[in-house]
Amino acid sequence: MNPLDSITEQIELIKDINAILKKYQINETILLQDITITDNGVNDLIKQTAKLSDAITNFLWPSVHFSSVYHYTSKDNAEKILNTDIFRLTNIAKRYREGEITTFCNTHQLSGYLGLNKNGIQNDKELIENTFYASFTDTNLTVNEEEYFWRQFASNGGVRLRINITAKNDNFRKIYYEQVKGKQIPLLLDLSSLINQKYKRKFTLKGISRLCSFYLSGDDYGMEREYRLLHRVWDHSGPQPKTDGYYSYIELPLNTMAVCGYEMKVVEVQSDESLDIPSTYIFSKRQS
Repeated sequence: MNPLDSITEQIELIKDINAILKKYQINETILLQDITITDNGVNDLIKQTAKLSDAITNFLWPSVHFSSVYHYTSKDNAEKILNTDIFRLTNIAKRYREGEITTFCNTHQLSGYLGLNKNGIQNDKELIENTFYASFTDTNLTVNEEEYFWRQFASNGGVRLRINITAKNDNFRKIYYEQVKGKQIPLLLDLSSLINQKYKRKFTLKGISRLCSFYLSGDDYGMEREYRLLHRVWDHSGPQPKTDGYYSYIELPLNTMAVCGYEMKVVEVQSDESLDIPSTYIFSKRQS
């Protein structure tokens, strides 16, 4: 008999899932109608409300609805931002070779996202074509951390912007850093192992293609304490990409809630050098 043919075993599966959620202190209770059980898998991909996937995502990558963050950049870029009141989200392809997307997929054995699709195109490369992002960092930094950010991202007269971000879009989140190379996130490992070993099925988390962008190697990037703002582009909906000849980007206006659900206000500008920017911005010299 198929292990999930009977209602008894379906109820047992639900109890097992809820036990794992309780183990991680996730205050959500999953019912049988919240998931889809097929011959090969367990998921909530076609449910109107992805209750299980949302509970997991909000636990691992909680949305940030407001935060004051730093953005370190070059003098050139800062002057463009402040003189045009436009902030650019960059296509994530810019960091593809640094392990974006692939780190999460490789660690969690999601080979389907890394293979070729029916058109012979690499799935993850096709995926990143419509994914745009910007990086920020926490403002509660030690002296050593501040020096690192200035050196890495704003050296030679660079600039630090302090930006207040209000997000109606759920995809303003902190990066989840992998602490041990190749070690899966415990919650996902527990859930997938249970469903695979006991029920001979594969668990699929809804939104993996988006969440891959919020997962990086702790060995390489853990010190950066990154917040990331993400926007996925769809044809004829919301802001559309432009290009500088090398990379595509999305333009977000400052000081107003953008169509894609983000409002960004620059509240402080700091640099070693004077800048050619409007006097309305609060400017201060960096303390050396």
